[in-house]
Amino acid sequence: MPEFIFIGDGQLVREPDDDFVAEDLPSLPCTGIHQDARAQMYSLVTGAFLEDALQLEELILLEDGAGPVVYELDTGLIAQLADKQEDDIEILVSQWQETQEIELLNAEETDLADFLFSLIHLCQVVQNEEGMGVFVLSDG
Repeated sequence: MPEFIFIGDGQLVREPDDDFVAEDLPSLPCTGIHQDARAQMYSLVTGAFLEDALQLEELILLEDGAGPVVYELDTGLIAQLADKQEDDIEILVSQWQETQEIELLNAEETDLADFLFSLIHLCQVVQNEEGMGVFVLSDG
């Protein structure tokens, strides 16, 4: 299963009922940009060490081991991403391309820019809506 970043009501995501379906929420496919690669970008955004940036996706929902897991993005990271402007995206993408994780992915600059632009947009939406969060749905 590919990873998706999605926005949703924090309480519903943390305590899902039988009707909860993450696929129906506004989302962004990660298209091969795995957790370690995202952590490199988080490190660039926050100035945190990579080890600390890995913790900015906090595991909040773990099924019985057979199903997907859900991580929640740190609210401070969401705020910092939401504050980014279009000019910031170009700079971040150029720095992100220099990281080892992205070099291994052979991702093109436009793909990274589109991903980052969409992530920033999701973060901006969440900043304007009380109780919302940004989450990652992953197969673990």
